[in-house]
Amino acid sequence: MIPCSRFEWQKSEIQLSTPAIAPLVVRTAEKSDEDGVPKVLKSAFAVDAGWGDISRKLIERLDEDAEEIFSADEPRCLVVAHGTRVIGVSLLDTDPEAVNHLLSGPCILNEYRNRGLATSLLAASLEHLWKSGVKTVCGLTRSNSITARFVYPKFGGVAQPYSSDPLEVPES
Repeated sequence: MIPCSRFEWQKSEIQLSTPAIAPLVVRTAEKSDEDGVPKVLKSAFAVDAGWGDISRKLIERLDEDAEEIFSADEPRCLVVAHGTRVIGVSLLDTDPEAVNHLLSGPCILNEYRNRGLATSLLAASLEHLWKSGVKTVCGLTRSNSITARFVYPKFGGVAQPYSSDPLEVPES
C-alpha cells in the first residue's frame, strides 16, 4: 500500500491570506459548471504520478461524488473560473464528522498550474467548510502526491500518517 497522509486545519489557528488571481474567480459551483467539473478532475489527476496506479478508480469515485454534489440543495463544490471556463475544482464534504472534507483536494488544469491557484482554492475551501460548521477540516491524500508535497502544508496544514488509501475510506 502506498503511504497516505491525513492533513488537518483548525479554524482558530489559521489566518488565511490568498494570492490575488484576477481576472480569475473562485466561486461556488453553479449548475452550468456540471460538465466542466469532471473534465478538470480527470485532467488534474492524470498528470499527478502519485495517483497513477488507481487514477481510473479515483476518477470514477470523484465522478460519483460530483454527481451527488450537483444534485444536492447545498453547494459543496468550489470552482476557479476563467470567464465561463472551469479551470479549477474542489469537491467538499460539509459533514463535520467526515473522515475527508476535501474530497478531491484543489484540482487545477495543468496549463494553469504554478500560479497560486491551488493555494487560493484551498483557502476558499477551508473558509467554506468552516462557515458550514466544520471546526477541524481534514484532507486525505497520498504522501507522494503533488498536493501532499506542495499544497496541503500551506495554512498550517499538519500531516499525520494514515493507515488506509483515501479510496478505501468508508463513506460517512
